[in-house]
Amino acid sequence: MPATIAVPHAPATELVDELSGMERAVALYASDMPGRYRLQGPEDRNLIGWIAQGVARLGREEIRRRASYLCGHRKLWLRDMTTPEIDRRHKERFPSARRLSLAESMASTSLLWVRPVPAARDLPAVIDGPCPKCDGAGKLWANWVIDDASGWFEEGYGPCWVCQPEGGAA
Repeated sequence: MPATIAVPHAPATELVDELSGMERAVALYASDMPGRYRLQGPEDRNLIGWIAQGVARLGREEIRRRASYLCGHRKLWLRDMTTPEIDRRHKERFPSARRLSLAESMASTSLLWVRPVPAARDLPAVIDGPCPKCDGAGKLWANWVIDDASGWFEEGYGPCWVCQPEGGAA
């Protein structure tokens, strides 16, 4: 009799609670979720299964990488700062805007009944390509407010508010 290897799988709910909202959206996008799916009650087990299926299909690291790029694109899009190159790469990663919108909507709904663990909330926003504000330099020349009440300003380089994690949008 051939030996079989049994790999214990974590239950789908335990897997899903380790994912942020953007990671869940990427997993749903990659899954077999129907394109016109609507929720089937207050706690939809199909949705949790599709999120687990998407993670199994792409892998945890790829889900996190794509979710970071999606988060970075969303932040740039909200400020109307996306470049044609960033948009092109986003469309390569997510060709169907309708499916992505549905996946994001369903992923945000899943947060109501499967809360993410605190570590899942630390998803970095990554810009795919050079920063549109500083051209990838990571710093900007500006007048920096030292003390607003006294009118003390200094001129010089500071971290780019778009692409730098400390004090930046991303």
